[in-house]
Amino acid sequence: MKVEIKQITDSSFGLLKNLAIEAYSEGYSFVRRAIDDWKSGINDFSKEGEILLGIFLSNSCIGIGGLNIDPYIEDPGIGRIRHVYISQKHRRKGFATVLLRRIINMAVENFEMLRLYTDIPNAGSFYESLGFIQSSGIKVTHILKILKNKR
Repeated sequence: MKVEIKQITDSSFGLLKNLAIEAYSEGYSFVRRAIDDWKSGINDFSKEGEILLGIFLSNSCIGIGGLNIDPYIEDPGIGRIRHVYISQKHRRKGFATVLLRRIINMAVENFEMLRLYTDIPNAGSFYESLGFIQSSGIKVTHILKILKNKR
């Protein structure tokens, strides 16, 4: 089985439909919201440093995760991890780790800190295993300080 991480674009959004349906059936609306926000232009991951990635297994999208400039803080040097979801069938197999490490590695170019919010049980410990620390505040549960690449 070939695993690939690819940038989601307008032409590949159709590949997220089944993932959004599955997530919604589990009570998670954020995958559908990512699609709706992209289509409406509210959040199309097009600003400097932003990206939405899909993780593909045999040409089927089994997960997504995004990186935005954090809209809850007025600092373009702070990024936000968004809409991370892995298909239930593919959880606990390392796919989320691979996806998040790719996002973090990409973030180094544009951000000094990453923030995220999760209220999903067990997600906090997953993010902490990647170096995030617990934080409190509006719309944040975890942060990761990263060193910016010097060019």
